[in-house]
Amino acid sequence: MTTERIDRWPVRRVLPVMSVVILPAVLSLLTLRYALPSRLAGASGGLTGLIAGLADRHPLFVGILLFLGFSEAARHWGNRWRSGSFDWKPRAFDLRRLAIGLAAVVVLVFVSRSSLVGMYRVVGPSMLPTLEIGDRLVVNRLAYGLRLPLAKGYLGRKPPKRGDLVVFSGQAAGGHDEPRTMVKRVVGLPGDLISFRDGFLFINDWQVPSCDAGPYTQVDGRLTVRGRLTLEYLDDRPYLTVHKPLERPFSGYMVKPNEVFVIGDDRGLSSDSRAWDEGRGAGVPVDALEGRVSRVLFGARPDGRLDFSRVLTPALDLKVRIPGIDTHVTDERIAKCLSKVPASTSPPPGLAARTATSH
Repeated sequence: MTTERIDRWPVRRVLPVMSVVILPAVLSLLTLRYALPSRLAGASGGLTGLIAGLADRHPLFVGILLFLGFSEAARHWGNRWRSGSFDWKPRAFDLRRLAIGLAAVVVLVFVSRSSLVGMYRVVGPSMLPTLEIGDRLVVNRLAYGLRLPLAKGYLGRKPPKRGDLVVFSGQAAGGHDEPRTMVKRVVGLPGDLISFRDGFLFINDWQVPSCDAGPYTQVDGRLTVRGRLTLEYLDDRPYLTVHKPLERPFSGYMVKPNEVFVIGDDRGLSSDSRAWDEGRGAGVPVDALEGRVSRVLFGARPDGRLDFSRVLTPALDLKVRIPGIDTHVTDERIAKCLSKVPASTSPPPGLAARTATSH
């Protein structure tokens, strides 16, 4: 008798966990990956388009809703199976618990998107090769201070750093024709003089060190060479860019107080601080920053489906991904560049720092 109880005890403990946690989680991931429609796959109108839009913009919270639904269904039928009653009608207690769970998710979405964490989907190529079209990003809204729901400014504001990937309102940055939200890389802080010469980035007349990692190609119907893959070293934070030596020069912009200068990693395609204000340059107010990109929640596939091979990968990784192309030679070149980091990767002080020092 005792031996039988010992043998059955783990099963009684494991089965409920399997049925209401592990199995619903697996079903939720499979539904996100294979069952839900995608806008890139042609879903654009009606109920299908609505579901596709929600899945594209809010995959994490759609996954939570799916998990709650599958978990409650498993709990409901598990109770029916153990009691020997297979009535399909849900009990009032099940409905109340599901309603409470859905309400909690709605509150979580509102509070977290306003103050804690945001989810965004990349829709353009300006941040290649770092971010791919379709990537779902996790944005840390606490990176630059606490922003209360419905408030405009930050509490305990922290300044951004060079190299940060930031999300912000395009209209707040002075680009009236820009998308509602944008993602770019911070390269200039208040007091910095930013300029471009022969395609190279200069900060306070200091050329940012870089290393050529070979040609950068893209498959978009056909194989095309977009430019040179270049590793830049800025404040001990190396990152990849697509460099074109014949890019139009940018004479210079002095970053104003309480703003940052931002650019895209694909320098030839990005509409950023260099192009705003009719080419004279413009910064992004720090208060307009919605947060710092921390990780890629899900990667992108050419058909618009989620790529689970990149779940929660760091947004600042130095990996080039080109579907159908062997990139091991490029990986070796990047590793070679990383093996010879310059001794100095920080620019000289800008005007704001020099002024503060003189006082």
